[in-house]
Amino acid sequence: MIHKLILKQSIEFKNKLINTNVFQSFLLAFNQGVIVLIFLGIDFIYSKNLSIDEFGEWKKLLFILNFMIPLISFGIPEGYKYYLAKQENKNILFSNTLILYLIITFLAFIIIFSIQIFSYFSNHSLNNQFSTAYYLLPICFFSFIFNKTLRYLSINEKKILEFTKETLLSLTIPLVILICIYFNWINTVTNYLIIGLTIFIITYLTPSFISFFKKKHLIHYKWLKKDFIRKIIKIGFPLYLSAFIGSLTTNIGLLIVEVFENTKTFAIFSVGAFEIPIFAMLSAAFSQKIYPDLVKLISNEKHDDAKKLWINTTIKVSYITYPLIAILMFYSKEIIFLIYKQDYSQAIPIFKTFLMIGLFRNNYYGALITASGKSTIIFKYSIFTLLMNSILSLSLYYFFGINGIVYGNLVATIAINFLQLRSEKLIHLYLNEFILNPKIIILISLIICIYVIY
Repeated sequence: MIHKLILKQSIEFKNKLINTNVFQSFLLAFNQGVIVLIFLGIDFIYSKNLSIDEFGEWKKLLFILNFMIPLISFGIPEGYKYYLAKQENKNILFSNTLILYLIITFLAFIIIFSIQIFSYFSNHSLNNQFSTAYYLLPICFFSFIFNKTLRYLSINEKKILEFTKETLLSLTIPLVILICIYFNWINTVTNYLIIGLTIFIITYLTPSFISFFKKKHLIHYKWLKKDFIRKIIKIGFPLYLSAFIGSLTTNIGLLIVEVFENTKTFAIFSVGAFEIPIFAMLSAAFSQKIYPDLVKLISNEKHDDAKKLWINTTIKVSYITYPLIAILMFYSKEIIFLIYKQDYSQAIPIFKTFLMIGLFRNNYYGALITASGKSTIIFKYSIFTLLMNSILSLSLYYFFGINGIVYGNLVATIAINFLQLRSEKLIHLYLNEFILNPKIIILISLIICIYVIY
């Protein structure tokens, strides 16, 4: 009898733990973390075996991809996430969203094909590897955006654990491919761009198909209506502009280096200008998990409860990320040389400064504005950030070289977060509950000391 009671209590405790926001958020972060390890594996193999110029070409291709995804998504994922949180008809919502993705993917193929034809007749055609790699970009877009949409659905349906299991199961495929590449590099080097993008597609598309067919969603073209498109674009387009401008802001340093420096410098900067993914993953995981709750609280006029939920989440994430920043800052040299070669030693100070930006990757600072449906405000702030980041990065680049670009990014990040906190009327709560938190003060002081002294 006692054993049955203990077993029952254990099961109840397990179920209670699994359904907590913290555990669910960690699952999301873990899910994304494993995916990031795949891409770090690619970088590890490529940087050890390719010249700096060749590795720079690979990083440029990824830069184009990361720039392309928010550019052609048109805010559809953001609009989908918002209406999903408002408990719209999930099947119709998902079906319409997926059909729009397929249309965009098809149009992207047509555009790339047209560019290739124009280049051919203009006698500026690319070599075969680059030409084929560009045709894979629309598939990369669809793979990434399809996976993102299913992740939002899993969060809303509280099936994050199930989605995580499906992801881990499917990631054995790209892992096996990486192992084969590592032990058979000589047959890889001539096609490393194509192979890298193929791994990208497999990494995102395989778990998506498993989840998709398991959920048995029906796709009906008759469900695609003008009202749906108008509704999604209305809420999503300002967020799309913000996301695109945000992507431009994040990558403004790479753009500057691409324009004013050579491929070797681009490779070094891209290695250093690498935010450790776990910060962004934890921030995204926790913010995505609480987003439906924020929408509901604000819709019910419970603004104070929404603010408390946001600040408490920010504190919890900081207790995890801030100690990690301190450790990574201290061992920055060893980390760069572990993943890359000693040829990338100039990337170390850039990497340390980007770790400072990680201080603000403890939550999404525009969450309350977005959950209120006031996406135009986010758009205005993102324009200001882009302008400020561009001016500061170019100015400081003139005085400090490529290191100055990162300083501009850091200052712009601080500025935009302050503006969003002020708009959400969170400044007072943020100062009292977060900045003046003794543990947070100690952690920030430790990080700054390591950055300056070590």
